[in-house]
Amino acid sequence: MRQVIGVVLLGLIFSQAVTAEEATDPEDDRVSHSGRIINGNKVKISKYKHSVSLWVDGRYFCGASIITLRHALTAAHCVNSIASTPSRAVLYGGSTYLDNPVVRIAVRKISVHPSYSPTSASREYDVAVLRAPKNAFQGKPNMAPIKLQGSEVSVGANCYVVGWGWYDNNVAQASNHLRHTSLKIVSDSDCSQIFRKVITPNQICSVNGSNKEVCKGDSGSALVCGGRLTGVVSHGRVPCTSAAPTVYTKVVGPSIRSFIRSQAGI
Repeated sequence: MRQVIGVVLLGLIFSQAVTAEEATDPEDDRVSHSGRIINGNKVKISKYKHSVSLWVDGRYFCGASIITLRHALTAAHCVNSIASTPSRAVLYGGSTYLDNPVVRIAVRKISVHPSYSPTSASREYDVAVLRAPKNAFQGKPNMAPIKLQGSEVSVGANCYVVGWGWYDNNVAQASNHLRHTSLKIVSDSDCSQIFRKVITPNQICSVNGSNKEVCKGDSGSALVCGGRLTGVVSHGRVPCTSAAPTVYTKVVGPSIRSFIRSQAGI
């Protein structure tokens, strides 16, 4: 997985999507770490119930994370162009696989951070809240909210990202199987030097350093540190196996946290 200057269109259409009461993920609660986000390990949704996939016009676009029983968090660049037409977006959850949907959730409202600008060089404020019907995520198989980070995370902290983004630079398409990569937080100054721009208080960076990185299609997915949603995948560099960090929208950033609270009530 890694980097997200754009989003990946997988082209799979969930024409046979079913409700949670009619299907279950065939992988149930078993966990596998075999396989290779770019070079990431294959994992099961049962251990990462906050993860959902965001589809637009019948195509996979980005990752997203459940944060309340009716709200999900994603990157602004994933939905900015369709904010006024939320019916074009659908969230799928409860499944390890993109081609095996379990739960289909309609998106009723898309709220993009008011300061986000798609043309900004800083790519700051890259966050959006998706509102679903009331209690849409409640009682669904392998779907549950993740708690938001409540404090600053120290440099060197161990974190992870899961998502369905590119898993091989030579294949250049989304992974059908959910994948995981471990990451460490890097300092704002080190990240700034690599990207040659200021990393703002509303951003945070991490890196794997062993060719297991976030990639295209992972936009909007959660950076999780200490079991809490710490960042939202925003952007990075290609190729996805580079040693450069990924930049995330930081949940505890002052402007980001107040925006999430205003839209999701948490």
